[in-house]
Amino acid sequence: MRMQMAPDLSFSRVAHGYWRWDEWGISVDDLAQLLPQILDLGITTFDHADGYALGAAETAFGEAFAKTGISRESIEIITKCTLVYPNEHVKVKYYDTSREHIIARVNRSLQKLQTDYIDLLLLHRPDPLMDPESTAAAFDELYESGKVRHFGVSNYKPIDFDMLQSFSNQKLITNQIEVSVLQHENFDDRTVQHAVMKRIHPIVWSPLAGGRIFTGQGEEEVRVREALEAIRAEIGAPAIDDVALAWIFTHPVGFVPITGAAELELIRRPIEALDYTLTKEQYFTIWSAKTGRRVP
Repeated sequence: MRMQMAPDLSFSRVAHGYWRWDEWGISVDDLAQLLPQILDLGITTFDHADGYALGAAETAFGEAFAKTGISRESIEIITKCTLVYPNEHVKVKYYDTSREHIIARVNRSLQKLQTDYIDLLLLHRPDPLMDPESTAAAFDELYESGKVRHFGVSNYKPIDFDMLQSFSNQKLITNQIEVSVLQHENFDDRTVQHAVMKRIHPIVWSPLAGGRIFTGQGEEEVRVREALEAIRAEIGAPAIDDVALAWIFTHPVGFVPITGAAELELIRRPIEALDYTLTKEQYFTIWSAKTGRRVP
């Protein structure tokens, strides 16, 4: 099963993400052995950012993928830019959406990833100092040079998305956002509904709420976990994460969740969750468990 992101670009129904690369404790050789197994699961889309592990994640992936001998056309690479992190020369984290910065970071990512092109470039966070004409110029230059096929944003609210799109010749084809059974902010502020209106499929980060569905001890987390467990028993799923992921897959917007695991069995779980369909009653049981009240 694939998700059509643009007329000439489809993603696997689940993406494999590298946000936590520096916590995995695996080597480049380990990753090179893992990547073909990930592709065998049907996962062909890989989510990166120039700042993940301060750039080490892109480097490791590029080296590992080169070792596999798999054709570049067999996968889709997402990366992000515009976050500038503190270092010996930078005192405070900030955003830079200027033409010069975006182009420089894309060139660096291409080198690290050992590829000639990026399938999807995302702006990592909204920038209050964005000059949209400069940003749009970067998009045009990168597209015309063949270095980036498609563009999108990450963590943007509807007004930020629409503002940038109004200046850009390149269509924004997605918004990567946080959504989970414990994170409804992007429903509440209508970011998800905006994606439906724009006919785009959001990519979802932290679909299991960073593990809080398993370990969180707050009232909200306990309520949701109990609801997940009850529905798990109803549908015959092996674990509550299957239910939490099925909840995400149920929404008609067509979310593409990211799995950030290094173990094959954990990477497999979101794919298996596609086998389960929640009823509206089950969906809203989880929704109401999160909010602590029934819907109006």
